[in-house]
Parts: sequence; structure tokens; C-alpha cells
Amino acid sequence: MYAKICGLELLSSYILELDVGDILSLQALIKNPLDWHHFYEKISLIKKGGKTDFTVVTREGDRLVGSGTVLDLEKWSNDGKFGFKIKVNITKQKSLADKRIKLQSMQQNYENSIQKQQQQQQTQPPTPLAPLPTTVLQQPNTEGNIPPEVPKL
Repeated sequence: MYAKICGLELLSSYILELDVGDILSLQALIKNPLDWHHFYEKISLIKKGGKTDFTVVTREGDRLVGSGTVLDLEKWSNDGKFGFKIKVNITKQKSLADKRIKLQSMQQNYENSIQKQQQQQQTQPPTPLAPLPTTVLQQPNTEGNIPPEVPKL
């Protein structure tokens, strides 16, 4: 899992919960106080109602990219462990799975059109590009129609 939201990059070791639907919910737990100091500075800049872009990779490996507005932000500390939860109302969202589906359908359409072309070529006789010329039958080589040999120099 991976998340980049509101200028924060979170690896799977920090992420406790990641839910995606109409609302993106991200809960993180930071065990190291030095790491918490780094995150706290960035979290302090986030305001409710602010717009943000996000990139999320789920456990299943789906990649979601989008934007939304921050609905809620919570920070807490408990026995030397620190955490926060961000909720974002998603306004725009794209996923890599959507792109894969579009690519697959485009590829299938292309393959289907090729198959149709091949079937049409097999059922229709080939049409000549130009009318066939009428040829005059030549008589077999006789003494009268053999060109004289050219002497070699």
C-alpha cells in the first residue's frame, strides 16, 4: 500500500487503514517520534475544506489518482505512538483499472475488425485492379519471327 495525499507520502508501514469509496479515509500510525515531528509539520498545514490531490495504491495493487476536498482531520498521541486520520470527499477519480479496461476493449475492437476484413477477403473473389488486356496469340518460333543475331564486337 502507498498513499500520497495533502503533500504527505505514506508507505505501507505507516498506513493502518485505507478505505476508498465516495470518501477516501486514511489512518496512519507513527511509532517513531522523529518521524512524527516530520508528519506533524505537514499535517498542521492541512485545513478542512481545502482542496487536495491524491494518489493511492491499494493492497490489491489498484492505483487510484484523483482530487477532492478535506472533510476531516484528526491527530492523536497515545503512549509514545502518534497517529492521524484524514477524510477526503472525492470529486474526481481515475484508476489504472479503468485504463486497462479501455485498452483491452480497444484491442478487442481492433482484433474484431481484422477478423472481419479477413473473412470478407476469403468470401469475395479478388477484384482485378485493371481490366485484363487481350493478348494476341503468338505463333511458335519459326524462322520468320526470330530476330537476327547481333554480331559481337
